[in-house]
Amino acid sequence: MRKTYQALRTRGRNMLLQDWATDAPTPPYNEYPPSLTPHPFMVLLKFLAGRVHQMRAAKSYLAAHPSWFEDDPNPTCPRCGTESETFHHAILTCPARARVRDLLLKGVTSLGQDAP
Repeated sequence: MRKTYQALRTRGRNMLLQDWATDAPTPPYNEYPPSLTPHPFMVLLKFLAGRVHQMRAAKSYLAAHPSWFEDDPNPTCPRCGTESETFHHAILTCPARARVRDLLLKGVTSLGQDAP
C-alpha cells in the first residue's frame, strides 16, 4: 500500500509533536502547546520576538512572573497598580498601556495559540 507524501508528512509531524510531549512536556505554567508552525510574532525584531517568547513562558521581566533573585516579589503592575502584571494584563488590559496598544495592536483581543 503506497502512502502519499502528504500522509507521510502528517504522520511525521504528529510523531514529532508526540515525542516532544513525552520527552519534554510543557511546564504547567506555560499554557501554549508545542507547535511546528512559526508564531506570527516571529516577524518582529529578534529582541521583541524573544521578549514575547519569555512572556508566553512566564519567564520574563513582568512582575507576576517568578523571579530567580526575589523569593516573594510583588506581582502588582508597576504602571497601573490595579492588578497582577501577567502577560495577558501587560498586552491586553493594562490601562497605562492603552495608547501604545491602540497604536500597535489594533484588533488583537486574544493571546491564544490561534490569535493574530
